[in-house]
Amino acid sequence: MRLLVTFFVFLSFSIGANAQCIDTLNFPNLQPPCYPDFVPVCGCDGVTYRNACYADFATVLQYTDRPCEQVALDIYPNPCTYWLYATVVTKYESDVNLYIFDKNGTVFYYQFLPLVSQETLSLPIYGFDKGLYIIMVESNGVTKFSKFIKWDL
Repeated sequence: MRLLVTFFVFLSFSIGANAQCIDTLNFPNLQPPCYPDFVPVCGCDGVTYRNACYADFATVLQYTDRPCEQVALDIYPNPCTYWLYATVVTKYESDVNLYIFDKNGTVFYYQFLPLVSQETLSLPIYGFDKGLYIIMVESNGVTKFSKFIKWDL
């Protein structure tokens, strides 16, 4: 009996904690009416949202500026032809290593970025062959990956 009471107390606490973070009575639409800018926020649910509008759209009641993880990455356009734009945001100002690999793991591009909090880079890819590439950022042992396609006009 005591175990059953403990379980229900734990369950009610868990439900109460989530209810304080997510507004379950506010159901979002299927299409968020948000601007696409990458200014990440960390929701009280531990999820990094693209910006405050996306967090509001997900009915998150509390969030803080900066990503939940050590580093966040956004790239555009994808596919790209001559330039790839990458925005790197760190939770705390720190050094960042940026790599671009081809599908076989060969490093095509590397850049060291000292003391980054938020930085948008213009990466020249006009010399790359057509195909699939992987961009990776690393900061304090935490890595983020994204794929992009190099396309010729």
